[in-house]
Amino acid sequence: MELVKPDVGLLFWMTICFVFLLLLMRKYAWGPILNALNEREQGIQQALNEAEEAKKQISEATSKVQQMLESGKAEKEALVKEAKESLSEYKKEQQNKIDAQVGLQLHAAKEEIAQQKRTAIIELKNKVAELSIEIAEKIIKKELKDDHHRNELIKENIERLDFE
Repeated sequence: MELVKPDVGLLFWMTICFVFLLLLMRKYAWGPILNALNEREQGIQQALNEAEEAKKQISEATSKVQQMLESGKAEKEALVKEAKESLSEYKKEQQNKIDAQVGLQLHAAKEEIAQQKRTAIIELKNKVAELSIEIAEKIIKKELKDDHHRNELIKENIERLDFE
């Protein structure tokens, strides 16, 4: 039971051993332990800083990607718009060319029809005139014996004819 009731000598040596142990611990254990803890704390802080920096870089990269996507989308829309405008312009040009060709062909056809009509009218006038002259000759031969009177009658009839 002596250990349960220590005396002053035992307490003195225990205190000295404790202080000596504290000094040894301070010199050889606490310093390296505290250094290791400080290094670990610095490592953790550095890792947190790096993680924060990486987070910022990811955020910046994400915003750059978003901007690139938006600019790509805008470029795509501009290209599509330009292509549509170009196609529309091409269609208009082709339609104008077709309209011009159709107009030229229509004009040429109308001109040809008018020419054929004029030719037909001239031919018809000539035939009518010939027939009229023949008929008039026959009628006048029977009715008129005077050539002068006959020519006046033919001229009057020709002037009355209007085929246009």
